[in-house]
Amino acid sequence: MYTDVYQPSPPNNVAIADIFHHIAACYRYMGKDHYDRVLAYDRAATCLRRLPVDIEVFRSRLWELTGLTDVIRNEIMEFLDAGCIQHYQRFKNKVPFELLDLLEIKGFGPSTVKLLHETCGIQNRDQLITALQYGRLDDVGEISPVKLDLLKRSFKLHKTSTNRLLLWDAMLQGHEILRVLRLVKGVAHAEIAGSLRRGCETIGDLDMVLQVEEPDREHVTTQILQLPHVENVVLHGRNRISVVLYNHTQLDIRMAGATAFGASWLYYTGSREHLLHLSDLAEQKGFILSPEGLFDTMCNYVAGASEESIYQALDIAFIPAELRESGKEIRRAARHMLPQLLAHHQIKGDLRMHVDEHLHDSIATTAHYVMNAFPHYEYIVAAAHGDTQDKKGLAAWISNIDRINEQIGFSFLKKGLTVEILQDGTPALPGSLLQQFDWVTGIVLNDTEKEITQRLLTACEHPYIHCIGNPSNRIIGKKKPSIVNWELLFEKAAATNTALEINAQPCRMDLRDEWVRRAVEKKVYLAIGSCAAIMRQVDYMQLGVTLARRGWCKCENILNTMHWEAIEEFKTARENALSLTNIKHV
Repeated sequence: MYTDVYQPSPPNNVAIADIFHHIAACYRYMGKDHYDRVLAYDRAATCLRRLPVDIEVFRSRLWELTGLTDVIRNEIMEFLDAGCIQHYQRFKNKVPFELLDLLEIKGFGPSTVKLLHETCGIQNRDQLITALQYGRLDDVGEISPVKLDLLKRSFKLHKTSTNRLLLWDAMLQGHEILRVLRLVKGVAHAEIAGSLRRGCETIGDLDMVLQVEEPDREHVTTQILQLPHVENVVLHGRNRISVVLYNHTQLDIRMAGATAFGASWLYYTGSREHLLHLSDLAEQKGFILSPEGLFDTMCNYVAGASEESIYQALDIAFIPAELRESGKEIRRAARHMLPQLLAHHQIKGDLRMHVDEHLHDSIATTAHYVMNAFPHYEYIVAAAHGDTQDKKGLAAWISNIDRINEQIGFSFLKKGLTVEILQDGTPALPGSLLQQFDWVTGIVLNDTEKEITQRLLTACEHPYIHCIGNPSNRIIGKKKPSIVNWELLFEKAAATNTALEINAQPCRMDLRDEWVRRAVEKKVYLAIGSCAAIMRQVDYMQLGVTLARRGWCKCENILNTMHWEAIEEFKTARENALSLTNIKHV
């Protein structure tokens, strides 16, 4: 964990270097006749950023700093005396200042930016984003489709529902890229940011934050652009890189120094709403929050090397990335009332796995794999498909699990069953058969596009259905959720002690995070199932944990964190709850 052990760059150096960087961009916009001035101001900005002491120390001997012109030395003195540079202020009124960052986009020179400004009438970023969103630049002949695509990607406007990655796919690709970036010479630290870090169910692009000191950034940028994963370059500048990978996923990288790494990681993790509320809180407390750090009103550095230091300076509890969505979490953090979120190591078992009973000894193979790959697991529920097997086949399933447990030496495999909930809310198999299983999950298979609330409510009253699986029946991007009165379902589940499932399959992620949180508020128990059909899918459990964390789940909200003896007690409590409501066994 990073703490503020680094000395920040002197504030005068940073402020003047930023001004010189912008002046260089202004001259770049004005055209190639000003190329010498572009180089001079870029060189001066780099010199100031590398200077280990405040430029104030050199006030009377600026001539000792090589590479600075007399004009630039005079402007440094002007800033030290007056806190501003008039040359810069005048420049800001002569050029489309908010559009100058476009010069960092591949293929975008001054002529293209001038076209947007002078011909298309675009004055700032907001107007440009609006023009892109409404297709007003599509017919501008001087802007090719390739340039238009790069422009959209620079503002993250290329994303649609059809080109978003499922969370699991983004995790695999993101961690592979992260591993490579951490090996790049000059990268002191690297982390995943954006919606992937927050655990959103689909991801538009990959965001990374790298700790790279100013002198190393040009070399680091060159190395990254040469990686074999990179298909196309969108843009690269002083502190950012944007590229398209070979599977057409966009990778956006921000570089920050040691003193700003935590602030940049916080800023580029998001969400936008979280940052807006956090910035408002910082302003109320007399601070300014930016990707460079937390500063007081006199621009003195307060924190930024780590996220923890920023939250601590604002006198609120650290907020896990999965909760940073709406701003409500900030109010809870200010009162130090955030939950201690579920952690993966607290999971003691998987409450629904599907093993192909037709493969020779596949149940035993899966059991031994899980015991070795997840040594903290105490049990897994090996669930048979009730809709594909007859009574004889289910009896053989039960017998096979007993045989394997005997070989293992303890009851690691629990007898599971996934049974269809019929239109009248009853299970498709008789109670005399269901009661032979340790854990029964009821699911709706047919007519899922219709209102299914009553079916689920009735299923909650069945004594041998312990859990409602696939509660919304959605498939992300392919199938809309069923129509369910969630408030009624949560109330019934809580009253009957019926668990609701978090299906961790990447294409399902069902329940959704907002419903998970509401279920927790209603004191409903949740059961996470990887629903793995092959061994490598057992890892999907981490998706279920992420979804539970986004739903504000603590350890005690999740049945999987309990020893099996406690789950048996849960089942007994359920029987008692049903008896109190005079519901008879079927």
